[in-house]
Amino acid sequence: PARPRGLEPFFMQLLSGIQAELTRDTTPLLLTMVEDQAAEIALYRDWWARRLVDGVFVVDLQVDDARVPVLQELGMPAVIIGAPCGTGGPPAVGHDEAAGVEVAVRHLAELGHRRVARVSGPAHLRHIRIREEAFARVTAQWGLTGRSVEADYSGERGAAATRELLSAADPAARPTAILYDNDVMALSGLTAAHGLGLRVPADLSLVAWDDSALCELVSPSLTALSRDVVAHGAHAARRLRQAAGGGPHGGLEEPPAPSLTLRGSTGPAPADGSGKPV
Repeated sequence: PARPRGLEPFFMQLLSGIQAELTRDTTPLLLTMVEDQAAEIALYRDWWARRLVDGVFVVDLQVDDARVPVLQELGMPAVIIGAPCGTGGPPAVGHDEAAGVEVAVRHLAELGHRRVARVSGPAHLRHIRIREEAFARVTAQWGLTGRSVEADYSGERGAAATRELLSAADPAARPTAILYDNDVMALSGLTAAHGLGLRVPADLSLVAWDDSALCELVSPSLTALSRDVVAHGAHAARRLRQAAGGGPHGGLEEPPAPSLTLRGSTGPAPADGSGKPV
């Protein structure tokens, strides 16, 4: 849907990288928003029947994604932006989602946090499933108590999930650190925490996925997982140009692990461990 996509800096950076690469040989980019996979698949069939496009970028791959077999049936050149489908299919250009979780959780554990929560994107997305599996594994390795609450990448749901986590009746159930699956939810989570009287980072540490200018425009500024999204988009465009030209498209480059940009939203776990103001 268009509304959450229009709010996410990630997609604007991704499109910038794609467009910058395609303009090198004046290839136009057609951008269309659809409401569901059925509409998207119908569009693919129409485009390919009339040869209106040379290939497509597939975003937000789902765990059981109906688009992949249709693209294979049509023989339509495609590149998946994100985690690969794991069953062959179109080439994928993605980041190491599990490594990002490991970097963030390790940072929080080394600061002394023992109760870490995660506000996730929609669970039916493949990259969210990979992050969730990594979160469960890494928190167990560090001996942490981990809890996830599903949201939808929007500020409204990010704030609601934050209040749910921090309003637990038992203080021992409240996290002292939260990892968000995007910057928009992290910003709304910061506002929600302040509304509950919590100090960041004295009472609660916050980490955002996908660093952006938004993370630096709040107080305190947000610690965030950073990756070169513009370069990511350019790489996807090169792969699609190659696939559309009939070149080989197998194989995956080793995805770079996100780095953690440290800012003011993370600090040592509160001494009393309650997650409430001291």
